[in-house]
Amino acid sequence: MTVDESSETVEAAGNTAGKPAGRGEAMVPRPDQAAHDQSPQSGDAPGSPDAPDGAAPGESPEPSEPAAPPAPRKWWQWLYAPFVAVWRFAFPKKPRPFIVELPFLLAIALVLAFIIKTFLVQAFVIPSGSMQQTLEINDRVLVNRFSNWLGHEPNRGDIVVFQDPGNWLDAEPVKPKNVFSKTLTAIGLLPEDNGDLIKRVIGVGGDHVESKGNGAPVTVNGVPLKEDGYLYPSNTPSMEPFSVDVPKDHLWVMGDHREVSVDSRAHIKSVTGGFVPVGNVVGIAVLKVWPPDHFGTLPVPSTFKQSFQALAAPGAVPVAAFALAVPITVVRRRRKLRTAEALDALGL
Repeated sequence: MTVDESSETVEAAGNTAGKPAGRGEAMVPRPDQAAHDQSPQSGDAPGSPDAPDGAAPGESPEPSEPAAPPAPRKWWQWLYAPFVAVWRFAFPKKPRPFIVELPFLLAIALVLAFIIKTFLVQAFVIPSGSMQQTLEINDRVLVNRFSNWLGHEPNRGDIVVFQDPGNWLDAEPVKPKNVFSKTLTAIGLLPEDNGDLIKRVIGVGGDHVESKGNGAPVTVNGVPLKEDGYLYPSNTPSMEPFSVDVPKDHLWVMGDHREVSVDSRAHIKSVTGGFVPVGNVVGIAVLKVWPPDHFGTLPVPSTFKQSFQALAAPGAVPVAAFALAVPITVVRRRRKLRTAEALDALGL
């Protein structure tokens, strides 16, 4: 009786193995299906399903080797590292809110203003009437400072801004400044209006500058200047007589408003001799920018485009004449020798 009941149970299980389980009935897997489910899948390594190929069952995978430390920077890489940092700081990959960007923008603007003022151009205020009518009081001018860094020296006719060579400012008006305005001026956001002077270059190193006075014209190396185009109306070239030889690397400067300008003539008896060292030159004024109705360039007057070199050095003319005469004499001598040889060959 027991065997028969077992057979019926096995048979019933065999019949239901291939049929889907009914509602409330348990699913009984077939023996071959259970064996297949327990076998390792293709592509999986023996042991744990997550174990890598070649790993034995029950063994953990070997840890990977640590990455090598980065190589130290070369010396030349440190040179452009600050520029890279500034670039990433100024142009981040992710945009920042405007309230966060504003301090950075102000800092960058101040740095750029300082660089432009120090190396490129700088604005100045005209404090006095010594350069009228070329420059009026309170005019703003731009001064080219880049030429100084290139080694360019001022030439005759240039309007230059220069530092006081020795107590020249005692006769010029100086406006007082507070700490705030001094800071903005140092950065370049405000124009300079004290501590420097502005005049026109009349003579450079090696020149002989002279005037007989009483309205006589100013001469440079014996060549008279025609200054009617830029002198203040009713002013004469010079009422004071003077005669100077400009030392090397120095300048002789004069204002366009000759009757009120305290320039090289007024300091001719001082320690400086009235000369301005080239090293004191801040830059050359090139443009009037304010007020708008005064806007314009500051070109060199045509009278300074004459040739001043012929008499610049004593004996220049005799030396030049001798240099031209030597080859002419040599050619004439060779022709005479050839003629004499030809006559001797003919027996004449």
